[in-house]
Amino acid sequence: MAKYIIKISVVALLTSCATINQKTITGYYRTKGSFEMGSSIRLNKDSSFVYNWQGGLVYGETKGKWKIKDKELILNSDLQPENDTTPSYYLIEAAKRNSNKIRFDLFFPDSTEVLPAATGIMFENGVKISNQLSNMSGQMSFQKQDFDSIKISFVGLRDIIITDSINDYLKIAAVENFGSGYEFFTNEIWNIRHKSLIDYTFNRYYYEKRFHKIE
Repeated sequence: MAKYIIKISVVALLTSCATINQKTITGYYRTKGSFEMGSSIRLNKDSSFVYNWQGGLVYGETKGKWKIKDKELILNSDLQPENDTTPSYYLIEAAKRNSNKIRFDLFFPDSTEVLPAATGIMFENGVKISNQLSNMSGQMSFQKQDFDSIKISFVGLRDIIITDSINDYLKIAAVENFGSGYEFFTNEIWNIRHKSLIDYTFNRYYYEKRFHKIE
């Protein structure tokens, strides 16, 4: 009988916690620090949200609907992206040179002007393991090691995501970013932790964004 009472009490406690999470998740959340300091999200009681996003000098507002599943917040924006078949870069040349480095020759979209001052980050299991900057000749190199992706970025151009682990030389022309920079949500999952919302988006932006509840 005592075990039965304890079991019922535990179930009731867990149910109560879930109910509290559902009721108290609404409110205003904001990021802190550096590049993403201007981003915020307001979760309304009618399951709508308003997300004000900022990345450097690019900013805007996204509206949509939210719901909770277990301890995860699921977001869907009112606007959804159209199917875009434009590649993120054009591969001009690739070769396996058996070098101890992975080398890039980077060019602007017209393939005639070199691309200097582009930032490159190498990742392994979503963790940054190296970062580089292309020189005035558009050249960038990484020490060869195990990695799952390299992201190369430059303002106004699409992010170049490299997953080629066979070739150690790539000549690449970037592609212009014609999009508005609007942030879409399609079944986007954020973790709920105490009074914070955590956006793990290693597959897209390779960083953790944490929103703290303000009100």
